[in-house]
Amino acid sequence: MLTWSRYFILVVLLSLIASCVSVTSKMQLVSSAHAVSNKSQSCEVRTVMNSGIDDAPGLDPESIAFLNWNIYKGDGENWQQDLSSFAQSHDLMTIQEALLDDELTGLLDSHGFNWIMNTAFYLNGEASGVMTLASLDAVHSCGFHVEEPIIQIPKSTLISYYAIDGSDEKLLVANIHGINFTFGISVYREQLDKLYDAIESHDGPMIVAGDFNSWSGDRVAEVNQLVEKLSLSELEYSINNKTHVFGHAIDHVFYRQLELLSKHVWRVSSSDHNPISVEFRFQSAI
Repeated sequence: MLTWSRYFILVVLLSLIASCVSVTSKMQLVSSAHAVSNKSQSCEVRTVMNSGIDDAPGLDPESIAFLNWNIYKGDGENWQQDLSSFAQSHDLMTIQEALLDDELTGLLDSHGFNWIMNTAFYLNGEASGVMTLASLDAVHSCGFHVEEPIIQIPKSTLISYYAIDGSDEKLLVANIHGINFTFGISVYREQLDKLYDAIESHDGPMIVAGDFNSWSGDRVAEVNQLVEKLSLSELEYSINNKTHVFGHAIDHVFYRQLELLSKHVWRVSSSDHNPISVEFRFQSAI
């Protein structure tokens, strides 16, 4: 269990690690097609609808297998085996602390996954950030950064839209790595407000997932406000194996206009976070 003394020691250690980190002022979206975009992409629904990809292959509305996992930059033992296993059984995965090295890209290529990353920073020359993986290409993606106020390293958020077979609606998938090291919640609130502003106009199905770093009652209250404003549902567990810090769960999967079929939290030793697996069925508004 992480205590307050260990928390501040971790802040100091991360400040030292920052010497190996380089940060770009521009957002960088990198995709499995190796295209890099530094342009700010609009997240508005009309941008998605006018993208000209109406005949793109879509997700199976009867079964959408989803996984959320912070993979700890691939520093854990046997993370490759765990990620490979999850890749075989899920259609969509939101990953935090992804490190874009040859090992990760090779593994994803071997499973035929399409992916897009919003780069937060570079660690020893390798891009790191949030990554969304899917069995098909995203129709559109956008994102933003918010800088950690103490260690001055950004956290990134990625928003992607996916087609659904037999429907004109798009599934919005938001992937967030929450601001962590603060003495108040103003910057944390700013990050959640930016996420809300980016996706609130989407009236279709939605998954909002990630490592929220919701390790205090005040942070949990901010997350709950976001969930309420977006009319999202949350997962409930009789046995809660989700990763906890200071007694609060920090990883979450929220959803809307999707029927929950099953849920499971996998206990792993390959990361300091346990992945959350969910199976959904699309609920058409018609």
